[in-house]
Amino acid sequence: MSKNVAIVVGHHKFSKGAKSQWLPSEWDLMSEVAKSLCDVADIFYHDPKIGGYTSRQRAMAKRTRLHKYVFELHYNAASPIANGCEALYYFSNKGGYKIATKFCELVSESMEIKNRKAKPMLNSTQRGYAFVYQTNGTAIILEPFFGTSGSDVAKFDKAKYVQVLRTLIKGL
Repeated sequence: MSKNVAIVVGHHKFSKGAKSQWLPSEWDLMSEVAKSLCDVADIFYHDPKIGGYTSRQRAMAKRTRLHKYVFELHYNAASPIANGCEALYYFSNKGGYKIATKFCELVSESMEIKNRKAKPMLNSTQRGYAFVYQTNGTAIILEPFFGTSGSDVAKFDKAKYVQVLRTLIKGL
């Protein structure tokens, strides 16, 4: 481990996550973002040979176990009216709440994307729970915008997003 922070690109190359009519898939876009952060964080990709979400998250937790902070990069998709930024954290992790809150504030201030706020992950029925629960360090799922929202996509700027993540990491 060379750094205190791990960046995990959500999904994998054969199951690329959310899609947008205006942008590359979640995995493709966030892979580009991650490459821009290799000087401040260790970058990880899920192994597509490991079947099942929870199994992949357990394997990733082992790979990132020495990192103090682990961020998984995503973007949201839903109906065209859904918009905004949110970050998901393990419900009892007060430090995770603070970092998730700061992330949402930075995205909102930098790109004027609606702040949907930090959201606690409470139980295993919630999508993403295994990531925030299984990871040793403070784990947060970062969702800066909705790829299905034309308004969010118009406001999203990859270079600004990389700067947001650099600012977030620098503040840890």
